[in-house]
Amino acid sequence: MSRNPSSRVRNVEGMPVANRLSALDGLRGIAALVVVVHHALLVSPSLAAAYFGGDVQETPWRIALVYTPLHLVWGGAEAVVVFFVLSGFVLARAVRSRSFDWFSYFPSRILRLYVPVLGAVAFGFAVLLLPHDGATTSPWLLDRDAGYPFHDIVQDITLLGGTSGVVSPLWTLRWEIIFSLLLPVAAYAARLIPAWVLGVACIALSAVGASQDVAALQYLPVFGVGVAIEGEWDRIGAVVRRMTRRGGAFVWAGMLLLAAVLLSMHWELVGLLGHAAAVTIAQAPIVIGAGILVIAAVHCTTLRRVLTWRPVAWLGAVSFSLYLVHEPIVILMANVTDAMPWTLLTAVPLAVAVAWVFWLIAERPAHTLARRVRARATWVAQPGGDPVQNAHGEQREHERIDEREPAHAGMR
Repeated sequence: MSRNPSSRVRNVEGMPVANRLSALDGLRGIAALVVVVHHALLVSPSLAAAYFGGDVQETPWRIALVYTPLHLVWGGAEAVVVFFVLSGFVLARAVRSRSFDWFSYFPSRILRLYVPVLGAVAFGFAVLLLPHDGATTSPWLLDRDAGYPFHDIVQDITLLGGTSGVVSPLWTLRWEIIFSLLLPVAAYAARLIPAWVLGVACIALSAVGASQDVAALQYLPVFGVGVAIEGEWDRIGAVVRRMTRRGGAFVWAGMLLLAAVLLSMHWELVGLLGHAAAVTIAQAPIVIGAGILVIAAVHCTTLRRVLTWRPVAWLGAVSFSLYLVHEPIVILMANVTDAMPWTLLTAVPLAVAVAWVFWLIAERPAHTLARRVRARATWVAQPGGDPVQNAHGEQREHERIDEREPAHAGMR
């Protein structure tokens, strides 16, 4: 295992050009940063009202940040969809690798997810023990002023039965783990059903789930969209190349603008139609917009250069850790500064710094342990082969395909 995130980034950047998956790591990093900004801005009662309700005075800056595509700068809910599509894509790609082994996949995957979660719960508990006066009018902060009782800790450690909401981003890990366990079903469906049919069906199911407020139906099919994109990857690449030859940069400018409009569709509609109607109408466009963004991250040259720029790529390397530890830091700094602008200016850099430390002491050891278990499980599953060669080859292939866990974001 590499000794720091930046060295891992160099490994990813050295992948064959055909994969270009390092841009997806950068996309994770940007999205994780958006989540931090999301929670920092929720310290403002005016902006928190967009999610929690309440009477507020509309100002030009609030209208722009809430009801236009600028909302994507702090769009936690939209980042969830992007991350779920990314996760489905990356896991489906791993399944197609020649070295993939189901016997080793399950224990290694669970370790890579659960060990950092345990660290995040412990970190959240420690931070929430610090004195805080709770002197705020933000409904988001008021909703997080109840402490961290033992039964909530147990719930957050297990995840599958739901989460407490105290460390709110953990709710997405529940669906990540469930999909990871259901990956054989998704892989079989991808073989049985044409990928484009699978994608359309998953978009429709997610829209139905959102309209009926059925969380499993809303979120799990989003992973399936990522699986479908991977299944059509060669065809998508051919179409993109033809479009680029004909339209060049104008094509990508239009596609990125379309992705932004689709991803922010809920906020463009909510002021006109209300929350319920906006949720029903916007879910399918949001998922489509996330899919376009994932495709653009790999195929749009300009965007790919931005996402593989070393600082962004480094951010992608620690994005899972940043996702896990940022919220308690935002809450702490909100109580210290007692003002949203100062919370934003202090919590964001502090969260990035703490994420790097968390990567060193929690996430990296989890990766190391997961690889050892995976190598051992692969050897046990193939006792007739050379254990050194099996373990070494399996490890290197998975590092290229699925080196980093996807970060997740939440709107809660």
